[in-house]
Amino acid sequence: RSPPRRGPGDREPAGPDPRRGAGKERRALTTARAQGRMQYGGSPAFAGALADALRAAAQDDEVAESLTHPVHTYAARMHPATARHLIEIVGEGAGTSPLLDPFCGSGTTLVEASAVGRAAIGVDLNPLAVMIARAKTWSGRAERRRVLRDTAHHIAGEAIAAGKLARRSGVGVEDIRLRAPKGFDPNARNRRLQHWFSPHVRRELEHIAAAIDEVRQADAELADVLFVVLSAILYKVSKRTSDTDPTLVQKTVARGAAARLFAQRADLLAIGLADLAAAARSHGAARPGAVTVHEGDARALRGLGVAPGSIAGVISSPPYVGTYDYAEQHRLRFDFLGVHHRAFESGEMGPRRAFDGGEVSQENALKAWQRDLTTVMAGLAEAMRPGARAALVIGDSIAANRPIAADNDLRASAGASFDITAWAWQERPKLNAFERRMYGNDAKREHVILLTRR
Repeated sequence: RSPPRRGPGDREPAGPDPRRGAGKERRALTTARAQGRMQYGGSPAFAGALADALRAAAQDDEVAESLTHPVHTYAARMHPATARHLIEIVGEGAGTSPLLDPFCGSGTTLVEASAVGRAAIGVDLNPLAVMIARAKTWSGRAERRRVLRDTAHHIAGEAIAAGKLARRSGVGVEDIRLRAPKGFDPNARNRRLQHWFSPHVRRELEHIAAAIDEVRQADAELADVLFVVLSAILYKVSKRTSDTDPTLVQKTVARGAAARLFAQRADLLAIGLADLAAAARSHGAARPGAVTVHEGDARALRGLGVAPGSIAGVISSPPYVGTYDYAEQHRLRFDFLGVHHRAFESGEMGPRRAFDGGEVSQENALKAWQRDLTTVMAGLAEAMRPGARAALVIGDSIAANRPIAADNDLRASAGASFDITAWAWQERPKLNAFERRMYGNDAKREHVILLTRR
C-alpha cells in the first residue's frame, strides 16, 4: 500500500512541506534495517508471510515516513512496514470485530489498522504513549485539522513575538514565565529542567505550553493533540542527546527555532491525518477505522472494558526484558509537560532498571517478567474469540546476566489456550562487546510468532 495522495476535497492550507528538510529524524525501530540470517517454519500458508514482515523493515523506504508515523519519535517501536504486513495476516477473515494491541506504544499498529478501515483498541501503561497514539489516530475532520494548524501557527507566532519583546525590554533569565502543572512542585520541576534547555529555548517552550493550557479551557481534545506536537520537538531543542541517550550535550538552537519547529510538526500531523483518511477511502472505508486507546495495564484487560471473546486479532510487540527503560527515556517530557507517571514507573514490565541490583534481585526481576508475560497471554486468550490470530514480535535480550531466548518464554507463557501456527526469526547484530561476550557463538534474534486461539 503506497502512501495515498489527498483528493481535491481534502486539501490542507498551502505552505512548505514539513516532511522535507529540517525536522526529518532517524527513528529507532524494533525491527532493524540491517539484514540478517533468517529462518521460518510452521504452516506454509503463514510462515513465509511472517518472514516477509520481518524483511519489510530493511526493504522499506516509504512506509515509515507515511501517514502519521513520523510525527513523534518513540524508541524501539515496531517498524510500520512490519505492522502493515502483520495486519494483513491477522486481519484476513477476522470480520468487523476490533484488533487489539496490548502494548501499543505510540500507536504504530493502530495507525496501520485505521488506514485500512479496521477498528482497533490500544492499551499502554505509559500516559505519554497513550497521548501520542490518540493524536496519531485523531478522527478530526478536515476543518479540525485546519484548526490544529492555525492554532499551532498562532501560538508559534506569539512565542516568537514574546521572545523579541523580552530581548528589547531587557528581561532576564530569572523572569521567564514558568508553568506550574497541577501536582508538580514548581521549584522541583524547575531544578530538574533548567540545565536541559538554553534560556531562550526554555522561554519559548514555556510560552507554547502556557498557550496550550489556555486552549484546553475551551477545547481539551485539541489541547491534548497540541501537547503531543510540543512533546515531539522537546528533545530536538533540548541538550539531551536523544530519546535513548540521556547524555548532556551542547546544542546551538536559534531564537525562534523551537516555535517554528512546533508549527512545522503540527503541519506534519495534519498532513498525516489527511493521508490516513485518504488511505481508508482507498480501501473502501468511508473514514479511518475507529481507534480507542486505553491508559492501563495489559495484565488487566477486562478491567479496561475489553470484553471476553470480543477481539478479532492481536498485533503487538511485548517488552524485550531488560532492554528498554521507557520511564527514564520520557522523564524529561513527563516533567516539562506535567504528565503524571508514577503508575507507569512502578508497573512497567521488565525494564532495564529492574536488573540493576544483585544476583538475587535480578533473578527475581526475570521471574516477575515471566509471570507478567503469562498473565498477559491469559488475558489475551480470554479477550480473543476462538480461531482468532495473534502476531507477536519480540526480541532476544540479556537479563540476569545471561541471554534470554524470547521465543521460548513467549511459547511457555502461551499455555494451552493457543496453538503455534507459524514463526519466523531474523538474526540481529550484537551491539557491543558485552553482548558479543554473552552470546558467544549463539545468534541474537528477533522473532515474530503467530498464535491461533483454540
